[in-house]
Amino acid sequence: MTYRKLLFLLSLIPIVAGAQNITGRITCDGRGVKGVAVSDGDVVVVTDKNGRYAMQSQKRNGYVFFTQPRGYEPEFHDGFNPQFWQALTAPSANVSEQHDFRLRKVKNDSFRFIIGADVHLARRAEDLSQFRNLFIPCLAKERKAADDKPLYSMMLGDLAWDIYWTQNNFNLKDFMAALRESGYDVPLFPVMGNHDNDPSVPPTPATDFLSSGPWRSIMCPNYYSFNLGRVHVVVLDDIVYKNEDTGGKYAKGVVGSRNYDGVITDEQFEWLRQDLALVSHRTPVIVGLHIPTTRLRPDDFVVDLKLGRRSTQRLFDLLKGFKEVHIVSGHTHINANMHPEYYPNIMEHNIAAVCATWWNTGLYTGRHLCTDGSPGGYSLWTVNGRKLRWQYHSMENNGEAQMRIIDMNAVRDFYRNTPAVKDFLTKYPNRTDYGKVADNMVYVNVFSYDTDWKVEMFEDGQPLTVTRERAEDPLHTLAFDLPAFIKVGSSGNGSQTKKSLHIFVAQAHSESTPVTVRVTDSFGQVYTSELRRPAQFDLNSLP
Repeated sequence: MTYRKLLFLLSLIPIVAGAQNITGRITCDGRGVKGVAVSDGDVVVVTDKNGRYAMQSQKRNGYVFFTQPRGYEPEFHDGFNPQFWQALTAPSANVSEQHDFRLRKVKNDSFRFIIGADVHLARRAEDLSQFRNLFIPCLAKERKAADDKPLYSMMLGDLAWDIYWTQNNFNLKDFMAALRESGYDVPLFPVMGNHDNDPSVPPTPATDFLSSGPWRSIMCPNYYSFNLGRVHVVVLDDIVYKNEDTGGKYAKGVVGSRNYDGVITDEQFEWLRQDLALVSHRTPVIVGLHIPTTRLRPDDFVVDLKLGRRSTQRLFDLLKGFKEVHIVSGHTHINANMHPEYYPNIMEHNIAAVCATWWNTGLYTGRHLCTDGSPGGYSLWTVNGRKLRWQYHSMENNGEAQMRIIDMNAVRDFYRNTPAVKDFLTKYPNRTDYGKVADNMVYVNVFSYDTDWKVEMFEDGQPLTVTRERAEDPLHTLAFDLPAFIKVGSSGNGSQTKKSLHIFVAQAHSESTPVTVRVTDSFGQVYTSELRRPAQFDLNSLP
């Protein structure tokens, strides 16, 4: 059965007054919009030819939402907050209620889509000012680049930071207020992260549901879908929040360890099955969630399925019939692209953080770097019909730069001659000692490398042998680990430099010859950069 025929048959199902407890109408310019999916998070119904819908709901989630159809947009409050959902007014399933929605027509088969992750606003580390000075100008830049095409955004979880809800009086309401006050003017579709759960909910069988209550009442449903032109976008909540009591002493407002499992619940899978049944398999699908569904093995870069309780496999099995599927995730604060072997139609983009290293590198040194050396930033998607392109964008001045070249001779000298480095390595002997690196090595961090990219290096026009290695980006060590170690005697818990999965290495023949790097991405776009050697190793000379 075709998608259009299914919609036609569903529209013929009569809506019987009084038989359902949630009813309403979806209109555009006063006229009903036919074929719009509406859900309470459990059941999915479709509007009839007059734009009317009706459902019998258990009212478990406390909301009703619609799936934005192609060629339309919902109303936006404050310029960024999409009104595609409403809170239910009567908790009892015995009470009927009505919820109407208004749409406006828009030509959005071609659009641009900012996809970021891990904003972590918490009123600490000068994060609000960094956000306003670094990210907000990017919105204006992307809006100008979009020209007359619509521009949307999605943030992949950890928008706030649970431990600071009470400690710093900054919760989800404050996050929304911060966007308004900062002039965030791009429609935002938010995704829930583990740090967006309420840590004051004690551990019980209902903890996961109750802890997501503030999100569902302030932000939006924790799982939903919408269409942007010819693309279907699904948002999922892949965190089961446990907040177990470990007998420890917790921060103010926190009653447990804030722990969680990376799992997609059965309720979401049942809703998703109904949602996808209304989508043509030719339609590109983007699934946004917080915790990655896959991971790259650090030793051989093989892709493993990651989420617990077979969640990744169940999700991929639901999606395997679609021609093109993109999973977009955050959580890790690094860049990684995965292609699961047995699901050739699916690609996962694990996108590095807007906050980079939790805003700390900016606080310490004025640089904005993630733990894998990627600059803090976001993925910019350009969509024309069913054709999708993506490119990582930095929030620093280098903008669309895709690489950083480092003369490791300069790094070696710095490691050998800086007393703080020697003290640091004494305390952390498992960290890489670049004072021992071989002569004339050149490292290139290709921030959003994918397996179909091509990385080439040339010395005076002659090709060098290039290998991909798992290695630390020394610039992040310079921007965070060392200043943190000097200031507080520690490189942080979880914030320290991680071994990057996208470092490329070559050995030049001379210490003074220039090295040119040429990177070709998935779409044939070529990026070229030259390293003049000998080069400096400091915070200001490297992109």
